[in-house]
Amino acid sequence: MPSKSVPVFVPKSGVKIAVTDAAMQAEANGASGDELDKDRITRLRDELASLGRLDFTVTPLEFEKDDDNNLHMDFIVAASNLRAANYKIPPADRHKSKLIAGKIMPAIATTTSLVAGCVSLELYKLAQG
Repeated sequence: MPSKSVPVFVPKSGVKIAVTDAAMQAEANGASGDELDKDRITRLRDELASLGRLDFTVTPLEFEKDDDNNLHMDFIVAASNLRAANYKIPPADRHKSKLIAGKIMPAIATTTSLVAGCVSLELYKLAQG
């Protein structure tokens, strides 16, 4: 039996694949994905503007690992155990978390946390208009 060679696959250039049904419908109607995005951004901007100006103040709290009433350690334990489950490492109980938090709390102000705070402030600016 003679062997047949399989032709080399060459993808077509300039082909756009619709990811959602809305994009497929828009493409069928002659609209591009950029127009869909611009329309969605306009609708979101109008929706945020209709909420009016939010009136709130952000006040910092002092972290206190030994005060059980402020729920700080509850959050630390929950967040660290979620992370442990995500990375398949053993979870830590409340006492072990207190010991670890006491050692690393001075190092919390790292570049990552500062950048996350700055991003959050920028999001507040966008939300307030």
